[in-house]
Amino acid sequence: MPFNTRGAPVVGDETIAPVTSVPAEPETTSETGLEQSAVEEAIRIIQKHIDKEARNRWVEHLEVRDLCPRQKADLVSDLAKLF
Repeated sequence: MPFNTRGAPVVGDETIAPVTSVPAEPETTSETGLEQSAVEEAIRIIQKHIDKEARNRWVEHLEVRDLCPRQKADLVSDLAKLF
């Protein structure tokens, strides 16, 4: 037995949610040049640590999760110096 919910029509045994129209606005991100350069520098530091360890292990691809705890601590220390 279908029941009516306020604002949502019932079709058979399935309730259809009411459709609302929301004007689509592009997301605005207000990254200043300083924030953008900080992000780029953080990416560079992370990549430097990953590349160094990949060369040490003689592997082509390595991810941050593959670093040992000491290497992760060094990475975090270098990233902390950005602020």
